[in-house]
Amino acid sequence: MKRVLAILSVMLFVFCGNINELPIVQETKIRVINRTNNNFSNVVLFSMKFPDLKPKDTSEFKILNYDPLRDDPLIYCSIGDENYARYLEIPKEGIVNFTYSIDTIQDGIIYVSSVSGN
Repeated sequence: MKRVLAILSVMLFVFCGNINELPIVQETKIRVINRTNNNFSNVVLFSMKFPDLKPKDTSEFKILNYDPLRDDPLIYCSIGDENYARYLEIPKEGIVNFTYSIDTIQDGIIYVSSVSGN
């Protein structure tokens, strides 16, 4: 068994180079903040379900699982019987944490800002 592990280690080194130089895959995590005085239900970002948000609530970070062929680059949410949707900026590669903030609703339009952090 030790021989097999040694051979696999050598093969990994030969094909990949120094193990310490292997690229680290960083996953982008997203969250949403409700900066309004409204209760939001049915909160969905990039086709990912988030918990309902009370006024001034912040969700936990979730790993972004976005497939542009399958998922919508939108936020969907509801206040009572009113549904809202807005296109979102997709985080760029290499971003570790990305926050979307529901800032306000005016004239039936939801306004969302975003900020990235590493």
